[in-house]
Amino acid sequence: MSSWSEERRLNNAADRAESRKDADAALDRRLKAQSAALKQQREEQAAREAEKRRKKRERKAAWKQRVDWVAVNTDLAAALAVMVAGMIPAFYFQLDALMGAGVFAGLAALLAFMLEAGAWAATAGEVKALKAGRAVWPYRVAIWTFTTAAASINFAHGLETAWWLGAILAASSVVPVALFHMVMAGRHKAKPKDATAKARAQHEKRRRRDHKKVHALAKTLVSAAPYGELQFEEAFASAWEILYGTRTLGMTPERHAQKHASRKAYATAMDEANGSPISTRGRLLEVLHPAPVELLSRPGSSQVANQVPPASTKPSETPKGGVVKEPRKRPMPPRRRKGDTLPFHPLAKAAAADTVRKLAVANGHHH
Repeated sequence: MSSWSEERRLNNAADRAESRKDADAALDRRLKAQSAALKQQREEQAAREAEKRRKKRERKAAWKQRVDWVAVNTDLAAALAVMVAGMIPAFYFQLDALMGAGVFAGLAALLAFMLEAGAWAATAGEVKALKAGRAVWPYRVAIWTFTTAAASINFAHGLETAWWLGAILAASSVVPVALFHMVMAGRHKAKPKDATAKARAQHEKRRRRDHKKVHALAKTLVSAAPYGELQFEEAFASAWEILYGTRTLGMTPERHAQKHASRKAYATAMDEANGSPISTRGRLLEVLHPAPVELLSRPGSSQVANQVPPASTKPSETPKGGVVKEPRKRPMPPRRRKGDTLPFHPLAKAAAADTVRKLAVANGHHH
């Protein structure tokens, strides 16, 4: 009996120990869960506070950026403010004028919106064209077409009350657009063109204008040749030769004739001023190729001395009557020696040939 009681007591003790262990484990799990929940709550709170601080910094930075933008772009900011201030009354009075003319309210609103929004849509396109360096005149035509139509409606509507009211209402459509264009003109200057490219374009324009036939023929030659094989400059020279007989650009038969006539007149004037062409050649020889000093100073070495016949050594006879007659001297041919004449300088040879050619031209024997 005692053994059973002891066993039961031990079993109860074991059950109580197991229950305590289960309770301790459950408590530990609850504590861990509560700790994890508190930790997650703290992290979420910290994240929310960090997000709030970040958003606050972003709002502050965005506001500062707007303030800085306005400070830097005061002109554009003022123009945008004028745009808003002008569009609202312009739209309202256009709507009122169209409705007063019997146009349905919805249709009148669409027409008024078309005029105002059309002008500003074309203005936005012009801004992009200015930035890209494209042509802006199509946008400007559209802008001022819409603006003029809107201003005309407002002016006519205000004129029913007073002329000054019509002027103010018309200005509500014109002034914002004009002011915005003034601001954009100051901000987007035209891109400077390359001076070389501009000069080349002007030269090509003058070339086409002054030489229309040659330019047209050169284009024909380029189109007749395979692609890329004949350059335009080569074709232009060939076209010039076809039309005028020479590849020297700018020269024509009339100009060649004028050139030769001028050369003939110049040669005649120089001959009259300096003597005959032979004397001119002699002066040129003397300047370009002077004789050596030792050759000139050596006795009997000059061409003149060599070509003069020697004096006669035979004594003269006295005829009857006492009258001495000089014997008749026959001219002696000049005696030439090797090296007694200096060779012509190459420049002197060229000058002599040019002189002969000029004489032939002057005498009409040039072909």
